[in-house]
Amino acid sequence: MAPSLRRASLAPTAASRPSLPSPEHNNDNNIRKPAPVARQEGLPLTARHLFKTLQWGLIVFCLVFSIVGGVAAERVLDVLHCQPDANPALRSCSWLANPIGLRLTPFLSAGGMVDYPFVLLSNFWGLLLAWGLALYAARWADHNPAAATALLQRWLPRKGHATSADFLRWGVGCTFWLLLAGFIGFCLALGLPIVGNQTARAILESLGCSPGTFDPFSSPCMRAPGFWTSRLSLYVIPLAGPLLAPVWLVMGFWDVLLGWMVLIGTTFALKSHLPLQVKPQAHHPHPSAETPRRP
Repeated sequence: MAPSLRRASLAPTAASRPSLPSPEHNNDNNIRKPAPVARQEGLPLTARHLFKTLQWGLIVFCLVFSIVGGVAAERVLDVLHCQPDANPALRSCSWLANPIGLRLTPFLSAGGMVDYPFVLLSNFWGLLLAWGLALYAARWADHNPAAATALLQRWLPRKGHATSADFLRWGVGCTFWLLLAGFIGFCLALGLPIVGNQTARAILESLGCSPGTFDPFSSPCMRAPGFWTSRLSLYVIPLAGPLLAPVWLVMGFWDVLLGWMVLIGTTFALKSHLPLQVKPQAHHPHPSAETPRRP
């Protein structure tokens, strides 16, 4: 047979034979890569998680104090070992637990489930309002993640490229805005007519003092020396106390206001002066008129 015919007859048989895999290829096929497993540890707290936590916390809080408010208040007072009283000599609460005890005491004398919701609203309206604002903020951050991220990046320094100077500027700026917001809130709370009287009475009642209607100093706590009693006693004077709240604010808290304004001015000066000194300036090389070119 001719060599050309031999090659033609052998070609199909060679093509029909299956090619044996190389050892390297066989090893690659036998070794199976493990499937990626989702990590369950270290999950970040997202806005949705925060909203759900605040939502269920508010629901449980309102349900407990609306259904079994008396029992819940009694248990909390037992845990705090607190028995609030208008007379400081008779109460067993500390200065921090006494305001909480005074808010929980009306539940003990309420008429049952009919009165518990009204007692809850009248004694915890500030807490419920702050809780509602936090819920709204978490809900807004959940529906607007891009805007929330941009807001956080604007107010918080970036971790990747942040320096000690960046954290210092951020801390001084936050301190300035907190001081300014607190100063405005303090002046509005104690400087507005009628509102200042109610605020002063709320502060005194949280401290355990119950000023009378016609005789403000009927409570023994009102005669005791202290930071608040001497300054807030003018607010509870009949007729003139609620109407002259701006005057009592300046007369009773002039030193506090002066020190507060000094702190605000100092932090504002630091806030405006720090970027000029510690913020690194980027030096961009000026392009020359003729750039050399390689041949």
